[in-house]
Amino acid sequence: MKKSRLGFTMIEVMVAMFIMSTLAVMVSRTIRASVNNKQKIETKIRYQTQLYDALRVLKMDIERAFHYQDVFFQIEEAAIQQLESSKKNNQQGQNGPGGNGAQPRQPPIKLTQFLGEENSLHFTSLNHFRTQYNAQESNQMEVGFYIDGCDARDGSGTTKCLWRRSSTVIDDRVDKDGKKVVVAEHVTNFKLAYRGDREEEDWVKLWRSDNKGRSEQRDKFPSQVKIDLEIKDDTNKKANAVKQTMVVNVIFPNNEQHLAPNNGGNNNNNNRGGTNP
Repeated sequence: MKKSRLGFTMIEVMVAMFIMSTLAVMVSRTIRASVNNKQKIETKIRYQTQLYDALRVLKMDIERAFHYQDVFFQIEEAAIQQLESSKKNNQQGQNGPGGNGAQPRQPPIKLTQFLGEENSLHFTSLNHFRTQYNAQESNQMEVGFYIDGCDARDGSGTTKCLWRRSSTVIDDRVDKDGKKVVVAEHVTNFKLAYRGDREEEDWVKLWRSDNKGRSEQRDKFPSQVKIDLEIKDDTNKKANAVKQTMVVNVIFPNNEQHLAPNNGGNNNNNNRGGTNP
């Protein structure tokens, strides 16, 4: 009787080991690729979230940009001008040419300003919220955004960051003092542009409402601000940047001239800029 041979031959064992090792290599590569993809996706989501959060903060502050106009001073000045004009006309009719009249009063100091450049922005806004009960604070504040270096929270070193500066004290230097916090890290591009309320007006890189600004910008806030923001992981050269462009409308810039000096306050002009059509 012939005995049966049990077990595997050497060739069968080697083929089985080769197949197992090939499968193990394929599985390890798949796991490694999945881990790398997971890290890339998490990094992209983190930067996208940071980008949208920064734009949300910018949007809330810019939407509530507000330029204070002293209505009582304007009414008083219009009344004084009308009274002086009446006195002058009476004197000319009775006694010939009249005098020069009273000297005009100095207008109050403008503490609300809008100083916008291509890479920075400082203005007054109504976006302040009191964090303490009965705090002696209003909803108006000075706020600014600019690019400066900072230490990354992930320990990757120094990087460019978008800073937000805020102050509850309104003074004649809207771009100074206050507390500052980092809004976004690893910022590779931050550009701003501004536009007034005229139709088909071009975007400009500089807007100043103080006496250093252009004549059409003085004592006025823009109606729109365009923001270009880009964030990229500067520790990874192969990482893709996340970027977004947003146009923010200033809800109530308060640029209207409440009284026209030449018509005694009967101003029917509805143009937002307060200029004659």
